[in-house]
Amino acid sequence: MTPCRQPIQDTTTAPSHPFAGLSMDPPAIPRRKKAPTLRESDWEPYKARIIELHITQKRPLPEVRLLIEKEYGFTAEIRQYRSRVSQWKLDKNIKPDEMKAIVRRRQQRTLLEPEKPGLKFRVRSQVVEPLKIERWMKRHDVRESMPYALSPAACK
Repeated sequence: MTPCRQPIQDTTTAPSHPFAGLSMDPPAIPRRKKAPTLRESDWEPYKARIIELHITQKRPLPEVRLLIEKEYGFTAEIRQYRSRVSQWKLDKNIKPDEMKAIVRRRQQRTLLEPEKPGLKFRVRSQVVEPLKIERWMKRHDVRESMPYALSPAACK
């Protein structure tokens, strides 16, 4: 006679109560407090100095933030600085569509009007360095000798 086998109970299944095992304790890491809202008028006394440091002296925003905090005691998050600089239309980054237009115009001049001098480009009142354009072209595999167009419709 063989012994009777009983099924083994699975203890890894979910508990019968839907909220069993959930803790009512607060999260282990507390959330950071929300940064205070800063209006345009709050930034106005420091705007010229921020522009001087970030645009003229080409310092990165985290460094600008520390200098402004030391000099004036004005505190704002780095994200607020980025947002404000964008609102002032002084952000340094050239948007992809802007760079594509620059490359198209530069190649048009190079290929169709080689006797004319090279162009100088400005985006938001800042000169775009030729090295920056060449680096973008290399990164996006655009050759100087080949016309750059996004689509046939862009050529019209």
